[in-house]
Amino acid sequence: MNHDSFIFKNQLITAFFCSLLAITTAIISAPASDTPPVFEVPTFVPLDKSYKVVIVIPAYNEEERIESTLHAYFDYFSKQKNLTTTFLVVCNNCSDNTAAVCKKIKKRHRQLDYIDLQPGGKGFAVKQGFLKALDYDADFIGFVDADMATTPPYFYELITKMKNHDGAIASRYKKDARIWPNRPFIREIGGKFYNWVLRHNFHLDIRDTQCGAKLFTYQTVKDIAPHMQEKGWAFDLELLYLCQIFDKNIIEIPTTWTDMPGSHLTISGCYKEFISAPLRIKKQQKKLVEKVALEKSEQRRQARIQQKAERKGRKKMPKMFA
Repeated sequence: MNHDSFIFKNQLITAFFCSLLAITTAIISAPASDTPPVFEVPTFVPLDKSYKVVIVIPAYNEEERIESTLHAYFDYFSKQKNLTTTFLVVCNNCSDNTAAVCKKIKKRHRQLDYIDLQPGGKGFAVKQGFLKALDYDADFIGFVDADMATTPPYFYELITKMKNHDGAIASRYKKDARIWPNRPFIREIGGKFYNWVLRHNFHLDIRDTQCGAKLFTYQTVKDIAPHMQEKGWAFDLELLYLCQIFDKNIIEIPTTWTDMPGSHLTISGCYKEFISAPLRIKKQQKKLVEKVALEKSEQRRQARIQQKAERKGRKKMPKMFA
């Protein structure tokens, strides 16, 4: 084992134990109040032109709350000017009636579509949702978790902040982000440390890779979705790494986020996946990195040839004036 690999392994091990301790603390620590605070919703600058958006909602056994989530999003987005929104629920290997609930709602709401997948995994669901969304006439394609941890105004905020960026993602760790309940100190430090390890090894200038609200341009999704391979919880990291490979300009927006009960994320499953994710993702995308690097090299070579030809052409131009 070389020195760099040794350091990297130790960083991951340290992140593992810090984050494990953090979550353990969070589990045994009860929030001060069961009632979330009412945050004042900011007024957003109106959209300067009309946009079409597809919002993918991965849903695993969400029959109890998918209807309330959809109606909250329907109500808010129907009031926004210059915006046409399609909601695409991806039922992710559900063993309950999530798909049946979506089928019932779809009869009354034309802006809703859904697909029912047998293979499991949130990453697989988001990828299939992205690929399906490419069939729509859309300017932006994104995804949001079904648990309403991100409420409609704060997903809409991503749309207002896109401007000339290739993507806008919600962040719980940027300055001015608001989270309820306040996370125990150890949990917050553990989460931030793990994100630091990821940023360090992928050279990502992103503080929060895992927040479940992200939005991209149609072209960005078209470029990256076919290359997504992570089927589980680590797909966010791969997705952002793919954006880096393709030189996408991603902006991180401080969000308002509520930690909702009923998470399907288990400690034993997610940490084994997350700790192995960085090396696995780099290995999976190695050929793509090499391919894109060759394409960029060829583009630079062709640009130099073009510049050289233009310089020669200018030298051969006859002098029209003394």
